[in-house]
Amino acid sequence: MSVIPTLPPGISLPDVIMAVGGLGTAAFGVLEAIKPVFPMINHIGFGGIRKAVTTLTPEEAGGGAPVNALPRTKVLDSLLANWVNGNDLANQKTIAKSLIKLHLSTGNAAALAAATNVDAALLIQAATSIEAGAALTQQQTDAYSRFDLIVTALLDEVYQHADVYFRNWMRGLAAAIAVVLAVAGGYVVTNGFQNWGQLLSAVLVGLLATPLAPIAKDVSTALATAVNTMQMLKGK
Repeated sequence: MSVIPTLPPGISLPDVIMAVGGLGTAAFGVLEAIKPVFPMINHIGFGGIRKAVTTLTPEEAGGGAPVNALPRTKVLDSLLANWVNGNDLANQKTIAKSLIKLHLSTGNAAALAAATNVDAALLIQAATSIEAGAALTQQQTDAYSRFDLIVTALLDEVYQHADVYFRNWMRGLAAAIAVVLAVAGGYVVTNGFQNWGQLLSAVLVGLLATPLAPIAKDVSTALATAVNTMQMLKGK
């Protein structure tokens, strides 16, 4: 028994592709609608950012945050708010780097130097000069620049990985929703699934829905053009 059913009269393959893509779009819409009910969905991917920023915002030796810097918990809350709201990724990285650099102080420079593999003595001197409002020496400037560059690289890596992780999870969740919708629709249309082939067809439609959603119109148009072209050639 074939899993893939034949198309009913009057329905073309481009129409089917558009319909399947529409199911995928609907699944993404349902996913967006349930986010307020399940707010942790928006937190997906932030775990890696939290871990990296925690390492880059050490407390001072005596405990607590440096003067003129947000406490680590507030830093993480601010970054989480930007992540949940889906702010521009480049802006998120810029804000994170600024908050980390504000956290640099004489009391935690050694820990930050260890986290970024920068010369600890020079970074401590640079932090001391910054706190005193004194000009940095060339060596201190070089150490501080290396610290800045390494923090930028670390944040770029962790944010890119987090973004990919989040998008993959969204596609996976949307695909699961599409399968549920397709199975529910198939159950109604077939009056309770008369055979396993009908159920498998519904599952297949659900799995194809989310990948097709962004390109359904282009694929449908291209396929229709190809079919019309072949018909014209056949008629000659």
